[in-house]
Amino acid sequence: MESSKRTTMNQHSSSKSNGSVGRPYSSKIKKSHLRNKYLTFLLKASQFDKTDGWNLLLLTFLALATRFWRLFYPAAVVFDEFHFGKFVTWYFKHQYYFDIHPPLGKLILYLGGLLGGYNPGFLYDAIGAEYGDTKFQVLRSVSALFGVLSVPLMYCTCRELNISPVGSFAGASMVLLDFLSLIESRLILVDSQLLFFCMASFYSALKLWKYKRENRKKSFLFFLVLTGILCGCAISVKWTALATPGIIAIVSFFGLHFLNEPLEIWECLIAGLSGIIVYLFVFYVHFQLLPFSGSGDAFMTPEFQKTLIGNPFYHPAATRQPFLTSFFQLNREMFRANKGIKDRHPWESKWYEWPLNLRGLLYFVQEDDEDDSRMSQIYLIGNPAVMYLCLLSALIFLLCAIFFGRYRYAISSKADLRSLMEKGGILCAAYALNLLPYIAVERSAFLYHYIPGLFYAELLTALVIDRFPKSYKLVFIIVIFILEVAAFVYWAPWVYAISLTKIAHDKRRWLPRWN
Repeated sequence: MESSKRTTMNQHSSSKSNGSVGRPYSSKIKKSHLRNKYLTFLLKASQFDKTDGWNLLLLTFLALATRFWRLFYPAAVVFDEFHFGKFVTWYFKHQYYFDIHPPLGKLILYLGGLLGGYNPGFLYDAIGAEYGDTKFQVLRSVSALFGVLSVPLMYCTCRELNISPVGSFAGASMVLLDFLSLIESRLILVDSQLLFFCMASFYSALKLWKYKRENRKKSFLFFLVLTGILCGCAISVKWTALATPGIIAIVSFFGLHFLNEPLEIWECLIAGLSGIIVYLFVFYVHFQLLPFSGSGDAFMTPEFQKTLIGNPFYHPAATRQPFLTSFFQLNREMFRANKGIKDRHPWESKWYEWPLNLRGLLYFVQEDDEDDSRMSQIYLIGNPAVMYLCLLSALIFLLCAIFFGRYRYAISSKADLRSLMEKGGILCAAYALNLLPYIAVERSAFLYHYIPGLFYAELLTALVIDRFPKSYKLVFIIVIFILEVAAFVYWAPWVYAISLTKIAHDKRRWLPRWN
C-alpha cells in the first residue's frame, strides 16, 4: 500500500510539473533563480558588501536632505538663474537663442520642466525678481537631483580606486558638505550636471580599464562605449569639462597605471566616436526645437535666418542649411564669444585663489522687511574644512612624490607604494588639466569654475587619507567629518539664505575678499 501511494504521489507530482497547472509554479522558480543570479552578478561586479550598502544609503539620504531643504527659498531669481531661466523659457517658446555653452544642460532643464509641468510665462528680466506663481522649484529640482546623485557616485568612484569603505565615505562627505557643489545644485544652473557627468565619465573609465586588464571583452566593450557617451555628455554641458575626457584619453592611449597595455587604436576611436555622436545629437535636437526667430538670430548666417519663422529674412520656401554647416558655425561663434569676454567683473577671481578659498561670490542678498539690522544672502565659498584639507593632502602627496622620486630605486620593491604614487599622479594631472585653461586665458573666471578640478582634489585627498595607519585612520576621519559638519552648520545661512543680523554675517567673513 505504501509503495502504491508513493507511486501515485510521484505520478501526481510529475503531472503537476509537466501539466498546465504546474507551469506557473515552475515559471516562478525560474524567474526567482534568474533574479537571484542577476543580483549575485551585480554584487560581484560592484564588489560591494553590506558596509558599502549602508554607507551609500546614508550618503544618499544626507544628499537629499542638504540639496532639497529650503529649495524653494528664495522665491526670486538668484544670480545666473537670470540667464538659464531665459534659455529654458525660449525652449518652451521654440525661439532661437545663443549661449556660449553647449545646449545639453539647458535641454535637461527643459526636459525637467516638461515633465514637472513648468509654466514658461516668467520673463527672468532681473536678478531678485520674484517668481510669483511660476513653478521655478521644478527647474531647481533638476539641478538638485544631479547634486544628490553626485554624492553616492563619488563613493563608488573611490571604491573603484580601491579606497576602503571608510576612506570612500570620507571622500563622498567632501562632495556632500562642500558649498560649491551644494549651492550650484540648488539653483537653476548647470554645474551640478557638469560635475555629475565628469564623475560618471571617470567612474566609467575606471570600470573600462579594469575590464581591459581582466580581458572581459563584453563588459569592456560596454564601458568603452559608455565612457565615450558620458564624456560627450560632459562636454555637451560645458567645454570646461574637457579635462576629464583628456585625462581618460591620455591614460587609455599610453596605457598608464590602470592598464597593462594601451588600448588599441580602434578602441580609442570607438570611444571618441561615441562622444562625438552625442555632442552632434545634442546640437541637432537644439536646432530642431528652435524654429522661431529669437534673440540669437544675429549669430547665424542669413541663409539660416531665412528658415526662422518671424525673422525679417524669413522665406517660407527656404530650406534650412545643412546640419553640419549650422553646427560648425554655431560652435565657431561660441568659441569667439568665449574668447571675446574681456570685461572685468567685480566678483571674478584668479585660478590660484581657488585652492586657498580666498575670494567669494555673492549670488543673492535681501534686506529683512521687518528689521533693517537683518538680511539673508547666498554667498559662494568653499567649505573651509574641505578646501584646506584638500590643499594639505595635495602638499603631503607632492612631498611624498618628491621623496619617492629620489629614493625610488631603494624602495622599488614596494609595489603598493609605487601604485599609490602612480594613481595619485594621474589624479594630480587631472587636477592640473582642469586649472590649465584658466591659467592660459585672460577672460573673467569665477570660483564655480573650480568645481570639476576640486573633484580630483577630493579623490586625491581620500586616497591620501586611506593610507594612514589603521590604528588612527578612523579617528582622523571622524575628526575631519566633525570639522566639515561644523563648518557646514556655521556657514549654512550663506547656503540656504537664512536671515541673520548684519553683525553675524560680518563675523563669518573670515577673509578680506569674502566681502
